[in-house]
Amino acid sequence: MALEALANLVDALHALAMIVWVLGLPLLFWHRYPKWSRAYVVYALAFVVVTRLSHSALGECVLTTGARELRHRGGTGFGDHSSFMVRLVNGVAGLRFTEESAILVWEWSVFMVSAGVLVHFYLERRRRQREGRA
Repeated sequence: MALEALANLVDALHALAMIVWVLGLPLLFWHRYPKWSRAYVVYALAFVVVTRLSHSALGECVLTTGARELRHRGGTGFGDHSSFMVRLVNGVAGLRFTEESAILVWEWSVFMVSAGVLVHFYLERRRRQREGRA
């Protein structure tokens, strides 16, 4: 029972990390609060790097693997081995994506963050150049 609760906590933290990542995307383009934008850029980059490394090493997010292992050790393993994202969308919206669809959505998201970070750095460099001329 304790391992199931811990697995649920890992899944909840996983969902929260993804929500923060998605909701923070506008901070890449909107710089009214520069400290928040800079903090988000660091978070987004770390999120993408950890996720890509995890997918390369494990074939999925380390948090998905951890939650599954906790459930398995607690005797309440999943009937299938779908990814956390597929389970989350299925649980929230009642939709069942294929693994391929989830990966495409994920990779598009990674692309968008990467493009946003590049735009952020470009805009920051232009701002510093303008301030240097003044």
